Amino acid sequence: MSLKLCKTMWGVPDVAIKEKRKAILKRVVDAGFKAVEMHAVYWRLDGLLDDLKEANLELVAQAHTSSVVDGVGADMNGFKYMSKWEVKDHLESLKATATEAKKVGAIAVNSHSGVDGWSIEQAREFLRGALVIEKELGIEIFHETHRRRLFWNPFQTRDILAGQEDLADVKLNADISHWVVCLERTFGHESSFGENGDLADPWFKEVMDLLKKHCCMIHARVGYAEGPQVPDPAAPEYKNELKAHMFYWEQIAKAQIAKGRVSIIEPEHGPWPYQQSVPNTDMAPTHDIWEANDFVKEQIREAYPKWAAEVTK
Repeated sequence: MSLKLCKTMWGVPDVAIKEKRKAILKRVVDAGFKAVEMHAVYWRLDGLLDDLKEANLELVAQAHTSSVVDGVGADMNGFKYMSKWEVKDHLESLKATATEAKKVGAIAVNSHSGVDGWSIEQAREFLRGALVIEKELGIEIFHETHRRRLFWNPFQTRDILAGQEDLADVKLNADISHWVVCLERTFGHESSFGENGDLADPWFKEVMDLLKKHCCMIHARVGYAEGPQVPDPAAPEYKNELKAHMFYWEQIAKAQIAKGRVSIIEPEHGPWPYQQSVPNTDMAPTHDIWEANDFVKEQIREAYPKWAAEVTK
């Protein structure tokens, strides 16, 4: 029944520069984070794992099934996000990354898994194989609710998992901002009723119950109808989106607390093209993403004790 804040290294390029890395990691620790999430191209950098150990930071390893990363440096030149279609190729890719992650001491793998265009049975075949890999290696694998991937919208997620006892142990990382932009609205919360009416989306309870059952991690990014990331989560014009996302995170975190599970929560506002840029300025961001993530982190850190107290009454 505890909160473990995880810091994304997406959009923190200085972590790849050895001379700057310790200062970056000190800033992470000083901000209250206990872990970092990063891609293999970073954890493979000379001395990085030693620096994480020295800073007492745990590693959540990020995987993108069927991605091309061998020979890719920290500048990501040559990186291919998804290169194959077949289920077997994605399972082979997941096993390779998870094996490496286990070897370097990661506490878990957060995986962008599979393909959005697979059939329901292909998705289930992949997940059954992923559970075998997880058991063989002894490392938890979280499958992120991410666009282009298996769990890219709530209805696909429901149709894959609902009533499937053989998939009861599948673990999710909930990034609901992806669903918000896919559905072009927030949903299931009173802050969305002004736009959507007060039907409260009748499918929402079933999907949220599945998230409560399966989620082991949260990517805390605030999305909106036309994008996966509001420009500034503290801006008053996005107050309804913030309220809705805090509601989603609260429901999932309370389920984790009730199970006695550590809540791994990662504020994940990222760089361009997620963060809007000022036109004609060589992609100058409209807002500092470190500041955005600090704001989200403080919202969660303030709310979490209240959530825990309500569960344990």
